[in-house]
Amino acid sequence: MNNDRFGKNYGNRTIQNLMESPKTNRILFGAIVAVTFMYMVFLNIKTPLIADDFVYTFIFGTSMPVMNLGDIVNSQISYYTTWGGRVVAETLTQLFMFWGKDVFNIANSFCYIIFCLAVYFLAVGRRIRFELLLLTTVLVWFFTPMFGQTVMWLTGSCNYLWCGTIILLALIPFRLYEERQTKRLNSIWFAMVMIPLFFISGITNENTAGAMILIMIMFGAVYFKRKISIPAFAYTGLFFSTCGFLCMIFAPGNNLRVENESAVAEVTMMVGSNPIITRLSYFAYNLYALMPLVILAAIAFVLLRNEKDRSAWTNFGIFTVAATAAMLVMLLPPKFPPRAMFGLAAFLIIAVVYALGQLKLTPERIKKFVLIPGCAVMVFYVMSWGYVGVDAITVNRQYLARVQIIQEHKNEEFIEVPEIVPLSSHNGMSGLKDVQLDPNHWVNRALADYFGVPNIVRQP
Repeated sequence: MNNDRFGKNYGNRTIQNLMESPKTNRILFGAIVAVTFMYMVFLNIKTPLIADDFVYTFIFGTSMPVMNLGDIVNSQISYYTTWGGRVVAETLTQLFMFWGKDVFNIANSFCYIIFCLAVYFLAVGRRIRFELLLLTTVLVWFFTPMFGQTVMWLTGSCNYLWCGTIILLALIPFRLYEERQTKRLNSIWFAMVMIPLFFISGITNENTAGAMILIMIMFGAVYFKRKISIPAFAYTGLFFSTCGFLCMIFAPGNNLRVENESAVAEVTMMVGSNPIITRLSYFAYNLYALMPLVILAAIAFVLLRNEKDRSAWTNFGIFTVAATAAMLVMLLPPKFPPRAMFGLAAFLIIAVVYALGQLKLTPERIKKFVLIPGCAVMVFYVMSWGYVGVDAITVNRQYLARVQIIQEHKNEEFIEVPEIVPLSSHNGMSGLKDVQLDPNHWVNRALADYFGVPNIVRQP
């Protein structure tokens, strides 16, 4: 009995020593980044162009193809004045469609890695702990709402992954300065260099950018309460991100778009067309979808509270309050698509990783919270990667077969193509409009214009 107990304790201490070793942490940290990047490159290569992607090969509102960067500028001016203020996302989308999908595949994989690292550093700070990076990538993989639409789909990725990454990068100085007040962060030059990033971060995504500004204010309040000198970047960050946010909110095209939008058919069928009921229904549906992450955050809070270090609650509170605000503000617009929760889910993941990172790694906790549940989660994680990978390969083959059909029948008046049905929510085509029976449907028309054929319809 004593020998068994000694062996278990020795094993736990060995694992603890490995986890605390700087060299081991750096090697495994880099390995996680490299493996994740390679897998994301694979998924991006297998993800075809989808729905709105084809639309962005043309100048906004026209059937004229984008031929140069000047066309993109003109397209974004038209977009800003007639449809909406998210010019950062729309510009990125048109740039990648202009440069080609191959460029996007690599760039988007890098962006995913930067996003995960930004989530990690906002949660953990300057420390290098491979197990927390692994935890971050697992949480992002499983708890990102509509992963396929927000990460893999070119248009959706530019709107959510890329814009979300910009927002998190703008927040990192605030988190690092709260941890340690260095001369570099406190310099006026750093504040000036960061101005473009701060301004662009405000023109990204309405609810997430608003939550970002709230986080900046809360960090400023923490500095003030702790009698820490408020750095120059805190002023430029708050001012220029707010300026960018206002430019997005008051875009002339926003009102025109709202007037043309109606409630999604599925929700209208269930609850009717009453705008208040529709808004509440969207909110309830999306909160239900987010509930597993909310429950995980609640468990993390209980564990953090048991540490009895109230100063450790600050960062957890900042990001959970911001996530709550980003959720509540979505009661205002007429629509609340699930992918709009991308930013607030990222804030909750930051809070969870932060809370778990504050726990002291005793041998008993390593056994309870690292070895047993960790191994189970990793098995499920690897299985999920395999399932999503197979689905990506299958969908890519179906897409290539569709392209071949279009090319072989390009002289026909109506080209019939088979429907593509993905099986995984991590697939870029999941939940998005595909080719319809009506040749005049916007997806059909965009696809036909892209391939230069008269009409494309779905096989009945």
